[in-house]
Amino acid sequence: NNSFNYGAPFYGECSPDGQRVRDQYSIFSWSPGPRAHVGYYIAKGEEEGLVKVDTHSIRGHDHANGMALESADGKTIYMTGHGRDIWSYDDDFNFKADDIVEADFTAVVKVGAQSTASPQSWSKSGLMVRTDLDTNSAHLSIFRTGLKWICTQGRRNKGEYSRTFGNCVGNQPDANWLKIEKRLDEYTTFYGMEGADGEITWTKHTSEELVGIGDSSYVGLAVSSASYWQLETVFEDFEISQYYFPSAAPSISLAPTMLAPFTDINNLDLGRVAQSSAGSWDVTSSGSDIWGSSDSFRFVNYTVSGDVTIEMKVNAFEGDPAHNGYLYSWAKAGLMMRDTMGNNAMHYSLFVTGTQGLANQWRECTGCNSGHSRTHPDNPRPVWLQVKKVGNVFTSYFKYDEEGAGWTQFGATKTMDFGSEISVGIA
Repeated sequence: NNSFNYGAPFYGECSPDGQRVRDQYSIFSWSPGPRAHVGYYIAKGEEEGLVKVDTHSIRGHDHANGMALESADGKTIYMTGHGRDIWSYDDDFNFKADDIVEADFTAVVKVGAQSTASPQSWSKSGLMVRTDLDTNSAHLSIFRTGLKWICTQGRRNKGEYSRTFGNCVGNQPDANWLKIEKRLDEYTTFYGMEGADGEITWTKHTSEELVGIGDSSYVGLAVSSASYWQLETVFEDFEISQYYFPSAAPSISLAPTMLAPFTDINNLDLGRVAQSSAGSWDVTSSGSDIWGSSDSFRFVNYTVSGDVTIEMKVNAFEGDPAHNGYLYSWAKAGLMMRDTMGNNAMHYSLFVTGTQGLANQWRECTGCNSGHSRTHPDNPRPVWLQVKKVGNVFTSYFKYDEEGAGWTQFGATKTMDFGSEISVGIA
């Protein structure tokens, strides 16, 4: 109830190491750092089994420290941290991040109680994605501040000055849930409010393309008191879930280890879809064609909304070994954006083919005949494919693995009015 008296002494004369010490106070930190023989108190029974877990003191101003205790069920983390700030050219805060994440992901946490003996308007608790543990690392974070504002902040590239992305959202006492989504180089932050029924209503805060963070990063919890005093934050239900997106190609170079979601268009039921732990895909399928006014194929698909870019590298495209590897000249594998799962739905796609080169194909209205543009039949592999949707405008690109090769726009630019949510993926 925010009425705890941080200046009141504990009764008795005990201390953590067993010495008899007078005048112990509940102030966690005393300038310039933690006091010796201070009694620490958390309103949890000993039988609940709190366990101390590792954190990283990122000491950009040589002040930061802190600790973290985790409940036995792993659902609650009591974390302290003090430091100058997560700002400027160097950060100063306490960071809990266990492992490096090397895939697209969604990270979610509930920021519960925050308490300190010296409240600061720019104290921060929240989620952080960080390239490394250096003080000047590139990062993207969403925080609840001492003013109960929601702010997305970060550093685009290592060594740059920090910035605020979008505008901070003021006075959000009930927006306790925070979320970061990474999709390729696009990072999107959200804040959420939990209803009486336990459902969370999410509001998008901002979305940024941050190439400087890189393909692997630390994802975790950050606490900075913006003062010499400790800030204590209770985090609940922290979770990182990997998001499997078609950012790598169909490949036979790695053994598949995980089944992937897919849809069979037009009652197809042959083949398989699997993804290796390294992110490569192995997709096999039959199907009459993706052409005319109706399609028959396998679609490894995900639902998205808004502007989107998808890309992948096609390492190999081969026929059935049972038929001596025969590959029909207009066999197709590639990227697709599709309006619905109907077999006659609008779509915009870029394929490698059996012998007909690269093919950009589309269907501009439901049930219409297909259209296409293709390259010279020479069809070297491996090749990178990319499809973009900006508003209602669709474009396609390709590039080869040659050193310094850039993207080449290819095919037709099409304007098509898809629904608010579309399916994207490997076809």
